Amino acid sequence: MASFRTRYTLLIPTYNRSDHLRRLLGYLAARRFEFPIRVLDSSSGEALSENRETVGRGGLDIVHEVYDPAIPIHKKVELGIALVESTYCSLCADDDVLFTDELNGLLDILDANPELVVAHGYYVNFRPGENFDIWYTDYSAPSIVSEDALKRLVEQMSDYQAIFYGVHRTSTMKSIRLPLDRVESLWAKELLTSSLALIEGGMYRVPRYYMARNTNPSIATQGWHPHQFFAIEPAELFREYADYRAVALERLAADPRCRARYRPEQIRRVFDLVHLKYLAPMLSPGVMNYLIRQSMLPDTTSEQIIDGIWSTFVPPYARRPGGLKHYLAHALALLRPSYASSALRNIRRLAGLYTELRSREKFDVTSSPPFDAMTVKRTTRDGGARRYVISQSAGK
Repeated sequence: MASFRTRYTLLIPTYNRSDHLRRLLGYLAARRFEFPIRVLDSSSGEALSENRETVGRGGLDIVHEVYDPAIPIHKKVELGIALVESTYCSLCADDDVLFTDELNGLLDILDANPELVVAHGYYVNFRPGENFDIWYTDYSAPSIVSEDALKRLVEQMSDYQAIFYGVHRTSTMKSIRLPLDRVESLWAKELLTSSLALIEGGMYRVPRYYMARNTNPSIATQGWHPHQFFAIEPAELFREYADYRAVALERLAADPRCRARYRPEQIRRVFDLVHLKYLAPMLSPGVMNYLIRQSMLPDTTSEQIIDGIWSTFVPPYARRPGGLKHYLAHALALLRPSYASSALRNIRRLAGLYTELRSREKFDVTSSPPFDAMTVKRTTRDGGARRYVISQSAGK
């Protein structure tokens, strides 16, 4: 068995969010996290001083890497990964939570199967506040383990879910970083990290929770979602896609199995078609009509158009539960055959979780009718009271 230091490294990028970093490192220390950690810190001023104090408290195997505050996030991550010497590594944002219990099992899976380059599990969204809302399971698609790279890309883009935060082989992480300079936007860089990893090998997802993602607003960024391109300059999306496409097709052309099974024009055609499939839900008539209508108004800004898209077309699972309106809408939805089986399945999951927490763990748990949410009262590490509100959509 490899030592902790040679087996895995956790990388935590941070930027002027000392409170977030302090909470995350406090959680890892409380969990007795034994693997090495590299904090990739481009903070400045007081935030940097506070981070130095937090890292220096001890209890964890931490290297504090300090970068120029102006460094782009992808370049900071690239430089941080270049210094990793362990076999595996992964990233965790400073406001997210890595469920450490799953880590050794994921490393064992990668050890046992050299065809895999990434392993992770389910991601659950949370929103800290007066209540600690746990409200939607994000990223729960099946493993992607097809025998050739083009098939793996088709699986990935047919139901796109980023693998950026999964546990990677460090050699894979390093090989996919350099080509990122050939694209500009965060959107294209994210797609490229997923696609290049899957061209190199498969992705395994265990059917258990691996990470919790904070859904509160993060640091403002542009070019991370196609809707931003549509609202600002649609042509830029096509330019970014062309650059991303060129890098991915070069790697596919170098893959021996793809060369043996597909003609070059086949690879290009399938690649373009599956990316159109990925974009299609974002190009619905409602969204496009809204974009066109708002873009023709004389005083509407791009920021207002983007905000309008998110507020107007937010998916049903992202609407906060509560109140008579939600209760009636939920009851009516149960009458629709297309929805009823899914809703009842989620109720059963919540009921099972309720029984587990109340009967086995002896937690203080209460449920709300029609059993679409439950509240768990707990005490934090510093002795404060916290209410966790777990909604039905967390079971999705």
